[in-house]
Amino acid sequence: MSRAEQIAEEIRHRIVTGMLRPGDVVPSTRAIMRDHNVAMATASRVLALLQDEGLVEATPGRGTVVLAPAGADPAVLTADGVVGVAVQIADAESLAGVSMRRLGAALGIPTMAVYRYVPSRDDLESAMLDRVLGEVAVPSPSGAWRTDLEGAVGALWQVMVRHPWLAGALSMTRPAALPSAMAMSERMLACLVEAVGDPVQAFTDYLTVLHFVRGVGLTLELELSDLAETGLTNDEWVDTRLSDLRRVAPPEQFPTMNAIMAAGYPYDADVLFESGLRVLLDGLAARE
Repeated sequence: MSRAEQIAEEIRHRIVTGMLRPGDVVPSTRAIMRDHNVAMATASRVLALLQDEGLVEATPGRGTVVLAPAGADPAVLTADGVVGVAVQIADAESLAGVSMRRLGAALGIPTMAVYRYVPSRDDLESAMLDRVLGEVAVPSPSGAWRTDLEGAVGALWQVMVRHPWLAGALSMTRPAALPSAMAMSERMLACLVEAVGDPVQAFTDYLTVLHFVRGVGLTLELELSDLAETGLTNDEWVDTRLSDLRRVAPPEQFPTMNAIMAAGYPYDADVLFESGLRVLLDGLAARE
């Protein structure tokens, strides 16, 4: 990194963290020369780099000032609005598709200007998770632990269906502290404590349920990706592979598998979720 790039990075940091706000004057060429002991050519290069990024502009009579982001609806250019656009990109393209560059392009602002609204990519992802988990509409308590648990888990599943990237973004071992997830977690834990009595066992069961929901949820984005790549639904893709399956699973050795292939299996993630949740809840109920 050149000396000009180092100094530009210092000023850029002050802009994206809000220390220098739109309209504020940034250090002049002479100030940069004095404060950093560099030649005029280097100081001029610093300001040129910041101008090329769309962060500053030269104004007659004032010098170089921080440029207000342009190109997007001002109502969107807030921390909440930027996170909302990031969620839209993830819904359409996957979480991996949400880069600061991609987000800047969608907002119509320079990439570095995105940092004015979200400090880092990690902070952006946490904000996205918190936002979509805030959509989990936990039903009012009924007084029956199984009904209430099923309602909370079902509400989480519906949000996963709306946001197929969500399951993959959730960490089950080192979860982020997400305020919007607290009401859902509290309801599920309260239901399980009522069901099993022991808080430690209840927390184990809570993690088991979450692992199950996340596991089925992971198939949502993968299936959408496969559909986009092949143009075939899961059932259509399986039809193209039946001959291969029958070759590796001859009926005299694998009669049960062949009976299922002959009957056909209509893959449906919602059916898997509902069936698996029922089995889990039946098991919990049997321990009462």
